[in-house]
Amino acid sequence: MKWLSIRAQKLNKLNTILQKSLPLKFSNHCTLANITEDKIVILTDKANYASLLRFQAAFICSTLSAHLPKPIKKLEVKVRPQSEPLKQKTLPNTLRVSAKTADLLESTAAEMQDGPLKAALNKLAKRQAQEKD
Repeated sequence: MKWLSIRAQKLNKLNTILQKSLPLKFSNHCTLANITEDKIVILTDKANYASLLRFQAAFICSTLSAHLPKPIKKLEVKVRPQSEPLKQKTLPNTLRVSAKTADLLESTAAEMQDGPLKAALNKLAKRQAQEKD
């Protein structure tokens, strides 16, 4: 477990060095993911940044090699788009109705006796009216 912690700290330190050595436009779009004996792996969220990083492979390898016991000769760039959490389009238990349906609900409720069903129909019809505003 201690070895894993030391490796994580080393990768974090090298990621900081990488971030400082690259142009500012890369800072939010790439991360050092792994280092093997002769290769580094960088993750980026967009393909266009991956292409630009590949053009800077020699610079990146030499910069990180200065902080490692063995020189790095290869750069691998992988594109991993950042996933966004799914957003709920409607609130749970919220029913949407068209204007025509709302009119029908109001007319049906008007012909009913007072009670919970009439109140629910009126509430549903008013919800559609509020969405128009």
